[in-house]
Parts: sequence; C-alpha cells; structure tokens
Amino acid sequence: MSTLDIPFDRYPRFDELTEHLQRLAAEHPDLLDLGVLGRSHEGRELWIATVTNTATGPHDEKPAVWLDGNIHASEVTASVALLHLLTHLCTGHGTDERVTRALDTRTFYVVPRVNPDGAELALSEVPFVVRSTTRAWPRPEQREGLVGGDVDHDGRSLQMRIEDPNGTWKPHPSIPKLLVAREPDEDGPGPYYRLLREGHVEGYDGVNIPSAPPLAGIDSNRNFPYQWRRFPEGEGFGWGHGDYPTSEPEVRAVVQGVVDRPNIGIYFAHHTYSGVILRPYSDRPDDAFPTVDKRTYDELGRRAEQITGYPYLGVYDGFRYDPKDVITGVGDDWAYDHRGLFAWTTEFWNPLTAAGIEDPHPIEWYRDHTLDDELKLLAWVEENVPEGYVDWYPFDHPQLGRVELGGWHAAAVFRNPPPHLLEAEVAPHSELAVHQALCLPQLRLRDTSVERLGEDTWQVRVVVENAGWLPTNVTKRAEDVRVATPVEARVALPDGASLVHGTARVELGQLSGRALRRSAVGMFGPPNDGTGDRGSATWTVRAPAGASIDVVVRSDRAGVVRTTVRLGSDQVTG
Repeated sequence: MSTLDIPFDRYPRFDELTEHLQRLAAEHPDLLDLGVLGRSHEGRELWIATVTNTATGPHDEKPAVWLDGNIHASEVTASVALLHLLTHLCTGHGTDERVTRALDTRTFYVVPRVNPDGAELALSEVPFVVRSTTRAWPRPEQREGLVGGDVDHDGRSLQMRIEDPNGTWKPHPSIPKLLVAREPDEDGPGPYYRLLREGHVEGYDGVNIPSAPPLAGIDSNRNFPYQWRRFPEGEGFGWGHGDYPTSEPEVRAVVQGVVDRPNIGIYFAHHTYSGVILRPYSDRPDDAFPTVDKRTYDELGRRAEQITGYPYLGVYDGFRYDPKDVITGVGDDWAYDHRGLFAWTTEFWNPLTAAGIEDPHPIEWYRDHTLDDELKLLAWVEENVPEGYVDWYPFDHPQLGRVELGGWHAAAVFRNPPPHLLEAEVAPHSELAVHQALCLPQLRLRDTSVERLGEDTWQVRVVVENAGWLPTNVTKRAEDVRVATPVEARVALPDGASLVHGTARVELGQLSGRALRRSAVGMFGPPNDGTGDRGSATWTVRAPAGASIDVVVRSDRAGVVRTTVRLGSDQVTG
C-alpha cells in the first residue's frame, strides 16, 4: 500500500496508525522523519512526525507549526485529520505550489495521537469511553453509582429508559421512539420514562442510581501548566486535572516537545466536536490580550473561517460550559500565555449544522433547543447515519431488571463524523495548516555589501528582512514573557583576521511583518508602511584580500540566514 492508498474513511487503531506513519516516513525520507516524543501511561509510543524539505535546511532552522490531536480518548477524528495533513504535505511537495513553498521554508511538527491508550479503548470491539488517560485517578477503585458502558456487549453504548411515573420524558405523539420532555405542568397516565446512559450500577441499593465518578477521572486537557486547579472530585462533568501540572506523561511530553522547539510560532490542538475553531483565553475576557495580538488573532481567525467554514470563537465568551465558571489548565491557553504562540483548538464536526440546523450554539443547544431542531436532526440521521438512532428494545439489566436500550447512538452521530463524511470534514484543515505556516515570519537575506577602507581593512554589511506576515517574535505576549529572543547576527572571521570595529554578535531586535499594516489610516491617510521589517549589521574587519567572512543571522521563530563574503571580490554565497 502506498501513501496514496491511506484510507480516510475509517478510524485507525494504534497499530494501523503506526503502520501509516511508518509508510509515510519510508516513502518520503527527505520530507518526513518519524520519531518518538514520549510514551503513554501504558507504554505506547507518542509518535511525532517532523515534516520539512531537508534539502533546503534542517527542521530546527525554519519557523514551525505544532499540531497535535486525540488527547481526549474518543476524539479520533483528530488523528485522521493529522494523518490527512501528513499525506497532503508529502504528496503535495513538488506538485502543489503552496505546499512546496511551505515545506521549503517552514517545518511542521505533528503528533497525531497524544492519547493512544484511551483511543484503543474507544476503538475496541466492545468500546469503552474514558475522557483521557486510562490511569485510575483520584483513587484506584470504582466508586458506587451508574458507570457508563456497553452493558449488552453489542459494540454500542446507547441510552437506557425505565418506565417511571416520575420520569422526565415521554414518547413523541407521532414518533414514539423519540423521547421529548414533559411539560412543566403535565401529569396523567403517561407513559413517562427515566432516561439514563447505558451502563451498569456499581453497588446498587435497589433505589438510588447516582452517577458514579469515573474511575479514569483525568481530563488531560486540564493538566497543562496554566492556571492549573486540581479539583480532586472533578470539574463540571466529573473530570479532574491530575496530581500536578504535567503529571500525565502524555501532557508532559507535549509540553517538553514544544519547549524544546523554540522555532514553533503556531500551535494547534485538534479535538471534537462542535465544528468551531477556538482561541484563548478560557478564563478571562479579551481585554487581557495585548491589542496587537487580539487584532492579529481576529485576522487569522477570519481567514480560518473562510478556509474551513468553521466559526471562530474565543472560549471565554463563546465556549464556556458554565457562565459562572471558567476552564483552566488547557493546552492552547498554556501555549499562548506561557510560550507566546498563536494557539488554537479545532473542534471538528457538528452534526447539527450537517442536519441544516441554523446557527446552533456549540454548548447551549444541547441544554435547550426546539422540537423542530430535534426532528430535523433525527430526519438527517435516518437518511445519512441509519445506525445513529436505535429503536428501543428490551433488555434484562443485571441490576435494574427490565429496561429498554436504544435512543441516540452518540458515537455514531455526535462524537466523530460518520466515516463516509470524514475525509470531506478534515481536508480543509490541511489547507488551513499550510496557510498558517506561510503566515509565520521568515528571515531572508536582502543585501550584502563590502567596502574597502584601506589596504587590509574592510567594512562588511549584511541586511536581512522578515519576508513573513507575522513579526519575528510572532506575538506581543512572547515579548512580554521574554520567550522570543531578538534577531541576532554573528560574524566568524578566519585565522589572521580581526575586528576593528563592532562586536562579533550584533542584536537586531525584532523585525515586524506585514500583519495589520493594511489599515484605514495606512491606505487612506498618511502612509505608515515603514521598514521595521529590515535589520542590518555592520562590521569593520582587518583581513587580507581573498579572505572569507561567514555571517549567520538567527531568529528562534523566523529561521536562520547564512552567507559568506569573500573580501576583495564580488563573490557572495548564502
């Protein structure tokens, strides 16, 4: 099977994903290097693909985009999206102008599956869904209550309904399989139903059915070192944040991987589901941003909407689970706030918009929506995902006795796209990754000059420019937290040569990009398009004619420029 045969209409388990990655590396050795970022709780490899054209320079001397996914166990669309990106890059180099330019001048670091242990459970023949890692936390034993799972071992985790005169739900009058809420003042013979997720009841006392805290209780996307809170009993849906920031090996590997690669300027975390592209902050309003960063985020976000069709939202105002609480310990918040990266969370797939429901809120719709919306969703499911809503059927439950199983099959409808829609869903995001890579800063040699000042004295000047859209520091936040080192130029002299004036290392500061130059003032008022994108370094050198002077200009986030000047000639290489 070749690269072109990798399927994007299925969700691969770990061994199959590994095989695809190894095949890509074997078939495209000059573009893709496959390594191990770390290991999961159960010891599986966290694969990292480093993708760039090595013929045009090493990966760590080019500005870079980091992309990871599937930190949440069942959100396996993310892995397919990143596998699609890798294939898009490898097959597009040399045939697609934008992909070719991106790989010639930039680097992609791609971790397709941050949580292979949890994904294996979700993709097993009898699926079991945990939020993130499989590690038991905060205690080693299962607490009493309803534990979700495939109780009848048919490969599906559905819903359970129990007839109960005090139940919240009743059959729809013309579609009996669909349950709708009772009216607030409604009473009568029913039938009424109590609705539960499919599962077994640990320690059932014959009366009470509480929800059991999950045994594997960690949400790894709350384990990052930004505003970390432990929540020993879990937050919101019952998920906790671990013992300390980066206590989970998968998160620690991601954090270390980003920190070890100072050339990264953009960070993507891929998740499901809602069909939106999110940006920080999760815990504070937008006035916390430096103005220039917020404006740049908005420009990038508008372009992301155009490419993918997904709305662009700030989490604090548009994606909070509880309006009186905030989300903390999240990867994109950490990447922006601590590392000064433009950081994003992609939430793939929205079955509501697929069904033609207009402008559904990504969270609030699931709490409250019209019956017309639900009927529209059911009609779409019956036509496109027939297994997505299951007619109720009787089952002798080991604790509860006679119940009925059926209803919404969340794994088939909500959590990930149906396989036949998968490739179309993820493909635009490969284009988005290339677009944002090409927005990164890029150092470029503009001019090199040599002036003879005396018999063996020379003035050497090197001028560089930032040919990228973003500035060399990428964000103002990176300057504020001092993680973006200034652009610097260094001169290396041959034996017998010396510096007459200047120092071997010259700091050029940060170079601006083209971002936000297009403004009403700049276009219709006094011009304001200066040359902040350029920097120069000058040295006075004593050396014989014919000597070669090496100059390296370096920026952590904008790459490296090398040039060699031969004194007394017009020969310049670089």
